Amino acid sequence: MRAARSLAIALVLTVLAAPAAWARSALPNRTDAEFQAECLAVHNELRARHGAPPMAVDTNIAVYAKLRAALISQKDGLSHGHAGLRDHGENLSWWATTQRGQLGSCRRAVQSWYDEIKDYDFARPGFSGATGHFTQVVWKASTKLGCARVAGQGGKWFETYVVCNYKVPGNVQGDFPRNVLPPKG
Repeated sequence: MRAARSLAIALVLTVLAAPAAWARSALPNRTDAEFQAECLAVHNELRARHGAPPMAVDTNIAVYAKLRAALISQKDGLSHGHAGLRDHGENLSWWATTQRGQLGSCRRAVQSWYDEIKDYDFARPGFSGATGHFTQVVWKASTKLGCARVAGQGGKWFETYVVCNYKVPGNVQGDFPRNVLPPKG
């Protein structure tokens, strides 16, 4: 009896300690040169409105973004969040449809992040969960970018995850006034 109880406890502890066993497989990588070019172009277009210098794609950051996208796609929606993020700024997007083969675009993801500008108070610069995506997109000190897209059949829908990682990371307390500038004229 004691041995059976020990085995049952060990099995429960193993299952509880390994939540990844319940995660689904990562969705397939759908990142290509056209996607990367679109991500860079839309970021730089929006950054220019705020006097932020253009960013450049960094291949190491793009590889990291692919790893992040695969990881994040192992759970429904964006329930994984920024868990495990290391030394990068990050914006995440999730898009779902009932139509097979439709991919979410980088333009759609970045524009949705940028649209948070409507809630940003340039007179009182600082971090807010409602504007953190926007501020990362236009963060003046961020000069390197890597984005990735994974897409495929998820649990209920055809899903697209877009991940963009940034160097240097944005949203640093105290640095908002010099990094998140109001739109020019």
